[in-house]
Amino acid sequence: MQKKNCLECKAMIKAWNEKCQACGFTLVLEPDEAARARYLRGPSLGALLWTQGWAVGARTYLWFIASLIPIVGIAALIILTIFGRRISWERGGWSSWTEFQSRMRLLDVIGIVWIGVLILVYILVRR
Repeated sequence: MQKKNCLECKAMIKAWNEKCQACGFTLVLEPDEAARARYLRGPSLGALLWTQGWAVGARTYLWFIASLIPIVGIAALIILTIFGRRISWERGGWSSWTEFQSRMRLLDVIGIVWIGVLILVYILVRR
């Protein structure tokens, strides 16, 4: 097992999610609030490239319905791209931060693959 330094007293400890034996400081392996807030403020590439699928995967079902309405769908695309992570984190009922982050990464990758497939089909059809 890899040893880490205590953030408070710099003593060596065996693993995270334990108390430091030197000073009693509890170490928790979880992103600090600033990193979490920065991640939630970031735009969602998956929502930009794959709005309806992203809305379902991110558990924002009302935004999925709104995205199906023609004029409102453009506004939903913009809102979900800019604020989608925050909306999903607040209203999605996620059990943990790691589950939320892995789902957001997966949805971004699916959005990129989706656009790649559409471009490939377009190129093949144009020939």
